[in-house]
Amino acid sequence: MQYFKGSHATLRDVREDFPIFREYPRLVYLDNAATTQKPEVVLDTLIRFYKSENSNVHRAVHRLAERATHLYETARHTIASFINSRPEEVVFTRGTTESLNLLAYSLSLIENYSAFIVPEFEHHSNFVPWQQLASRFGKEFVPLEIRGFEIDMESFERIIHGQKRPFVFAASGLTNSTGYRLPIDQVIRTVHKNGGVVVIDGAQLIPHEPFDFKQSGVDFLAFSAHKMVGPTGAGALVGKKELLEKLPPFNFGGEMIDRVELHDTTFAPVPQKFEAGTPNIAGTIAFAEAAEYLLSLDKANVSQHIRMLTSYCHELLSGIEGLRLLSPQDSHGIVSFTHERVHPHDVAEFLSRNLDVAVRSGHHCAQLQMRRLGVKSTCRASFYVYNTVEDVESLAAGIKQALRWFG
Repeated sequence: MQYFKGSHATLRDVREDFPIFREYPRLVYLDNAATTQKPEVVLDTLIRFYKSENSNVHRAVHRLAERATHLYETARHTIASFINSRPEEVVFTRGTTESLNLLAYSLSLIENYSAFIVPEFEHHSNFVPWQQLASRFGKEFVPLEIRGFEIDMESFERIIHGQKRPFVFAASGLTNSTGYRLPIDQVIRTVHKNGGVVVIDGAQLIPHEPFDFKQSGVDFLAFSAHKMVGPTGAGALVGKKELLEKLPPFNFGGEMIDRVELHDTTFAPVPQKFEAGTPNIAGTIAFAEAAEYLLSLDKANVSQHIRMLTSYCHELLSGIEGLRLLSPQDSHGIVSFTHERVHPHDVAEFLSRNLDVAVRSGHHCAQLQMRRLGVKSTCRASFYVYNTVEDVESLAAGIKQALRWFG
């Protein structure tokens, strides 16, 4: 059994923190790349806010408003601490997708940036915004060639060195389709040396391993609460303050205004400049609670545990005849696979209906990646803190049973 150093003794204790497993004792939940389950403390935070603290933020001096504002801004400090950035560099959004759309739109309005470069293995949320806005605003859009699971580093170096004006390179730190981890340090050095900025889609990366925003040198980072035991509809865009200050706002409305005149408007400083309207207050506060929960488990140990489960999954699944693994051997948190005879949807449905094993099947919002791998869809098993070695064994046994049934 894997042990943690934090406030929980073993993974058995961690699993007990999640009410969903009391509701469904047989559930083997391996769809964590899509969304994670929520611990009691996060659910309690949501309920407590609406029962005892509900008010809008930044808008009044009465007791409830001051309490809500304090909790909301404390959440900003918590998230900043979680990834080691300054609080004013944390912009709260509805999640990774909104963060990336905000960035693509705002950077499109800056004439300096002449090109958007994006690997072909990207999730659609980090491919389509750059593609569409490049077309709309007359930027060059460069889909970067990949080699199987990985970025083609020769192509990457050639394209980056060929840029003559400032550009944007946007990529997933950890791909949701195969679990491939980007060589972030090397990418940042090359991009910065050639005058570009780096945007990291951290939707899978941030929940799975420690990440130091300041030390990394990344210019912009996007991630979501619901991928890290938090609620849906909450996330963050983290950016270097000097870069955020140069970006025009994405949305216009209340609370992002400095002064409105008849024919012009000035905007609030960052991060408020990007937070128009009433935010997801309860979700943001619960987002911070989720971060605190993961910190209590020790992020390094969480990462080590997920790596162990992923490696064990590779080991067990590689011995199943006819099964093709579509993740690199050192993938982190994710193992994708297909079978030569049985469709991924059939495997996934059999596992769920007969064994209560939940995996994802489909193209995982990464159609270009699937085409490169020569498939239309895969099954994807993805792991998190509450998963156990028994879950991996149940998956492997279930696949064998499904193959016998479809025989």
